[in-house]
Amino acid sequence: MKTRLVNENFKSNYVDQLLKSRGVESPSAYYEPGAEYLQNHSDMENVGQGAMLLEEVIRLGEKILIVVDSDNDGFTSATIMYNYLRDLAPELEIDYVLHEGKQHGLQDHIDNLMEEGKHYGLIICPDSSSNDYEYHERLKEIGASVLVLDHHITDEKISDNAIIINNQLSPKYKNKELTGAGVVFQFCRYLDWYFKSDNTNAMKYMDLAAWGIIGDMGSMLEMENRYIVREGLKHINNKCLLAFMEKQAYSITGVMGASQQQLIDAMNPISVAFYIVPLVNAMIRVGTMDEKRRLFEAFLDGDKMIPSGKRGAKGTLDKAGVEAARECSNARNRQNKTLDEAVGAIEIKIHKYDLLENRVLFVRLEDDDRFPSELNGLVAMKLAAKFKRPTIVARLNKEGINRGSMRGMNQSALTSFKDFLEESQMFEYVSGHDNAAGVSIPDSYLRDFHKWANEALADIDFGENCHDVNFERIAADEDIRDIILDIGNHAGIWGQQNDEPLIHVSDINVTMSDVKIMGKNMDTVKIEKFGIAYMKFHAKDLIEDLHKYSKVKLEIVGRANVNYWGGNVIPQIFIDDYEVKDDALGF
Repeated sequence: MKTRLVNENFKSNYVDQLLKSRGVESPSAYYEPGAEYLQNHSDMENVGQGAMLLEEVIRLGEKILIVVDSDNDGFTSATIMYNYLRDLAPELEIDYVLHEGKQHGLQDHIDNLMEEGKHYGLIICPDSSSNDYEYHERLKEIGASVLVLDHHITDEKISDNAIIINNQLSPKYKNKELTGAGVVFQFCRYLDWYFKSDNTNAMKYMDLAAWGIIGDMGSMLEMENRYIVREGLKHINNKCLLAFMEKQAYSITGVMGASQQQLIDAMNPISVAFYIVPLVNAMIRVGTMDEKRRLFEAFLDGDKMIPSGKRGAKGTLDKAGVEAARECSNARNRQNKTLDEAVGAIEIKIHKYDLLENRVLFVRLEDDDRFPSELNGLVAMKLAAKFKRPTIVARLNKEGINRGSMRGMNQSALTSFKDFLEESQMFEYVSGHDNAAGVSIPDSYLRDFHKWANEALADIDFGENCHDVNFERIAADEDIRDIILDIGNHAGIWGQQNDEPLIHVSDINVTMSDVKIMGKNMDTVKIEKFGIAYMKFHAKDLIEDLHKYSKVKLEIVGRANVNYWGGNVIPQIFIDDYEVKDDALGF
């Protein structure tokens, strides 16, 4: 186990100094950001044109079509737009269209839109379509206006046939980390001002904006994002989100039968990212079109009563949000089953074709690999974790191009697999995040890529995790408790690009008298030393190590947690990784 200290090893004001090291100028403001961090909606380019277009569509009584993008940000941004317009002009005819898979933009809809688009005066594309200028032109030819509300980086060419509101194209709008739901939210705030209607209030959709920002990994170091997320999760209005929270109540709160207020109090960017976002993603990946429609309808009105699909409940009704949460949970179970089967089949091929000879594991899918392409990223993630190397899973198309997904190793010396692939100059695109992105490479370049990658990565040991830690201590250090309490008392601030701090603790001298083995499956370890509880779940390997030796010295990397139980404050560290020091067995 390797570690890297990525900041000063702070000895006081632990969280304040950590935030400053991450670029936060005022930690006190970060803890409780005010409305002053919400940027002026008028700084978005073209918001005025967008409002005037809507005004004209409403005046003429034309139909509107909303294209719902296929991810959390897409669903939330489309919901904000749909419900806001319903409030603004109840007489409007508003339709929506969903993607069958995990597609984005207008490409897979354009043929149908060319037939049906003539029936719509306006097509709205939240969270997508800035680069679909060819399709904008085609739609303009049939008399359909296009309004794009997006946050994605655009090509050099800017569409002349659509009104594009995009923070990336707005020089005055400083927050480039705002996602699609945030852009739509700000546009609706402008519409509040423009129409001055008593029926509209964009602020009631801040919870959906928060959900979208978290779901699309918008940076929590951007103060505007921090404000929207904090306020949105404090004031949850969307009934579908509440239903998802209730479905995941125990995971979020750790309390059986948690109240709605307990749930809201426990909501933070990490709980949304880990327990809510994956449910929607699973439905988008493997759900049927009918299930996806029911999900989006639940986003629009989670309290609407619909026929229950729950086993044994035939003929009864339930709330749309409750049904959506149940169906999404089932979809995740189907997804995981398909995923396990796919990974198992691919593992056989990896060994059969000696694919592990290369430093980058490249798996080209064949006709018999029948899992949906929406699972490519998850398959790559599983393979990367199992075989300890960055992985690409792709399928060769008729044009001789391999297209698919990549996953890097978050805890390796290769901190950005994306940058690495771009550096090769052999990929048509690498679109996404440092260690999770879509990729495209001509098959003719593949041999040269492997040669280049094998040389470049020859000295990197992917088999040994390297953790970026924020604090280094030995077990006897007196301030470990203070560090844990400081971090735990600010549990709600951590999120994308403001990761939970990692603590590296060495010289933990453990005897069996320090150890409790707990849990339903007796696979949870609790080690108590110097008033600190070191916890590890699903810890069969650690249990074996502890039973093997009567005394052992441990080195751990973990995350701070504070357990309030029976009026007591118990500082804890949840162990992410550990190492038994071979030179200190029996101390």
